[in-house]
Amino acid sequence: MTIKLLNDELINKIAAGEVIERPASIVKELLENSIDAGSGKISVRINNAGMDRIEVEDDGEGISPAQLPLAFLRHATSKISKHDDLFNIHTLGFRGEALPSIASVSRIEIYSKREDDEGVYASLERGEVLDIKPFPCPQGSKIIVKDLFYNTPARKNFLKTPVTEGKHVYELICRYALARADISFSFDNDKKTFFKTPGNGKLMDTVIAIYGRDMAARLQEIEYQGETYSLKGLISNPETSRMNRKMQHFFVNRRPVRSPMLYKAVDTAYRGLLISREHPMVILNISMPAANVDVNVHPQKTEVRFQDEKSVFTLLNQVIRDSLDGSDHRISGDFISSKSRAYLTNQPNNTVQQRVHEQPLRGFASFAAVHETVEEASALIEAEISEADSREVDKDIRIVGQCLNSYILYEENDALCIADQHAAHERIMYARLQEIYKSGAEASQILAFPLPVELSSGEIELLENNAEFLQTLGFQFEVIGHTSIALRAVPAPISGQETETLLDIIQLLEEKKKINLKHEALAMMSCKKAVKAGTPLRLTEMEAIIKELYSVANYRHCPHGRPTIMILEHGELDRMFKR
Repeated sequence: MTIKLLNDELINKIAAGEVIERPASIVKELLENSIDAGSGKISVRINNAGMDRIEVEDDGEGISPAQLPLAFLRHATSKISKHDDLFNIHTLGFRGEALPSIASVSRIEIYSKREDDEGVYASLERGEVLDIKPFPCPQGSKIIVKDLFYNTPARKNFLKTPVTEGKHVYELICRYALARADISFSFDNDKKTFFKTPGNGKLMDTVIAIYGRDMAARLQEIEYQGETYSLKGLISNPETSRMNRKMQHFFVNRRPVRSPMLYKAVDTAYRGLLISREHPMVILNISMPAANVDVNVHPQKTEVRFQDEKSVFTLLNQVIRDSLDGSDHRISGDFISSKSRAYLTNQPNNTVQQRVHEQPLRGFASFAAVHETVEEASALIEAEISEADSREVDKDIRIVGQCLNSYILYEENDALCIADQHAAHERIMYARLQEIYKSGAEASQILAFPLPVELSSGEIELLENNAEFLQTLGFQFEVIGHTSIALRAVPAPISGQETETLLDIIQLLEEKKKINLKHEALAMMSCKKAVKAGTPLRLTEMEAIIKELYSVANYRHCPHGRPTIMILEHGELDRMFKR
């Protein structure tokens, strides 16, 4: 084959393919330019998810008329000038690829003005400057990108639906707004304003502007200052978790990054506080000398390489763990908190020492309302036990005790059984929920007073698009503000956990996977109501759980697929002890 030099237009399109994948890629590059220009306010407006039009306006330092043509030449940049600068980068952009890559696959208009220069307007197509002239405009820059991929239709065919592409843009702007709480960001999609951050430098205020006060209330501040590294941001308490990592945002020197090592450090810090499928919420910025991190790893600059990964891992893990250990994370909500006491329970040929609540579980009764006295809760638990005892269960069981406040030990016929109390109770609650919805019984509970819930504008739009499905679960709501709704009715089974359950269902809706939404929603609601690992139980409570577990279908696994019971046959025990 003959080797030949490619023409400039084809080179530009190939290079654009590495940087510009979708509308969100363009927004990312323009946002980074605006931030590097020292902007205090940045506005992003898109139409048709950015496929028709993207507009990014800032009040930064702007571009002079003489420099504007250079801005659209490949590898023309003001941010680096020599080899050593690549290892001491203090800006988000530095390669000089963004604007020429965007211009090669779209039509562009730009208005810009520096403080001491007159304003300038330019238009470009296929990377070529068509027009440039003086134009009165405020200080800063406004770039309008139209007809994305109009000259590369094959690439345009690979774009997703407007809803999906718009979501990518929304999530990207959220990340940069969280990275730079000192800048005011606003975002509009098809003339609908999704959020506007205050830009006052307070991360918590930015979280409130984007995600609402309810989300912010679940986060706690974390800060560490060392000689080489510093860490600052927000983390969730162990009682608040998500089913994915979408609410895990990491920044290195205020640059949004993705790093498996950082994810692992957080998982390790929360180990023992969350179950395997749960993820905490974190918004963390790690500051370090620029020479200690290489950002020139990936064309989109979202992956970084640390000079000393072990130190960064240890720092992140230890600071988070120390913060969690210094906070009060006792079980709350469904269960009556009380001091536990040890007592001896005499059984035939066996003495077991165990920890037991002085007061019974509040949440074990069938979706009972909150009761203020121990006597009321006791009456409910006894009614529950009587109901379980009345069922015909062909099992001869004897409760031995509780291990680690998480596992129920009992004998069944000629075997020792170990039940995961949370998984077992979760299966029971799931069966009850299924029965309620299957029988057509009224699952919705009208609230005496509407419950206000603060959400992000993106989450509210998601709820509106899935209102019919939510109604089948028992949710009725009304949008009452830009970032708030009022719950008018909720599923009766989730009394006391309305907001938490709704947030989890929103996560299910966001996944957009081929899942049985009804099953996943019921499984999640069951998990919320089930007794938690680490909760001391009375013998009567353990017996009620085990007996009812055997009376439901698929009792050997929880709705998420985890085993509920492990069995050690008598013969296995004898072999273990070499009898």
